[in-house]
Amino acid sequence: MFTDPLSVTYNSSSKTLPRVSQEESLSSYRTADGEFEILISARRGVGGIEARQINLARQIPDPTPTNVFDNFRQIRNVFGLSYAFDTTRAETSVDIPLLRTALLSLVDSTFQGRLITGEK
Repeated sequence: MFTDPLSVTYNSSSKTLPRVSQEESLSSYRTADGEFEILISARRGVGGIEARQINLARQIPDPTPTNVFDNFRQIRNVFGLSYAFDTTRAETSVDIPLLRTALLSLVDSTFQGRLITGEK
């Protein structure tokens, strides 16, 4: 399993996320104030295909509450990556980093804007 705590840098500020729960196929890490959370999950499929997913989420107060006293509603923004790989294939260790690099170069600010506006 991953080290505890995890650390991420958000807007030039380092955030420490200690592990708050661990199950057989899911680990959760969260900042003390609950603003940031990382979920790491794993599952094994048919034929040796293994899937791993990691999501980083940020909880922020709703800037437009319907009532000035109703400021506890939350907005949750999530960014995640999924990895699916055949554990029986030797080239997985080479191919997965290359695919990751290709995907991250695709998801630039223009592409993210298109996703956010609902383009499919």
